[in-house]
Amino acid sequence: MENQKTIMLLVKDHPGVMQRITSLFTRRGFNMDSITVGATEEEGLSRINIVTSGDDNLMEQILNQLLKLIEVYKAKLINPERIVTRELALLKVNKETSWNSKLLEIIEGFKGTVVDNGSRTMIIQAVGESSTINKMVEQLIPYGLKELSRTGVMAMEKEF
Repeated sequence: MENQKTIMLLVKDHPGVMQRITSLFTRRGFNMDSITVGATEEEGLSRINIVTSGDDNLMEQILNQLLKLIEVYKAKLINPERIVTRELALLKVNKETSWNSKLLEIIEGFKGTVVDNGSRTMIIQAVGESSTINKMVEQLIPYGLKELSRTGVMAMEKEF
């Protein structure tokens, strides 16, 4: 997506923080393309990654609004040249005997893993950049993609 930016937040780990952050986005008319939350190396803090779109002025406005929330300790726009991103997807596809070799070829091509091999369906795990997951989904659609579940983007800034 054009002008996609990733915001990293360090917040207090307690009930209501996510609601306040999402309410801020809603009230201001900002859109979230992806949001992920998880524990950090420091007890009592959570890390939130938000992928959103907009120009530099909008990003500055979002960051300023987030920093006004008392639970937010840090809000930072991650430089796209210094970012590592990953997403996890689980994909359930129909299983036809005649398709097995082609499906396995697609899965291996994207470094995916079959995590459940049932009698009628197969569940595949894929980890990678969002664009890679998107390409894998496109290739699996003709084989009967039944379900798709994605985590959202995890991000971390590289050090130089």
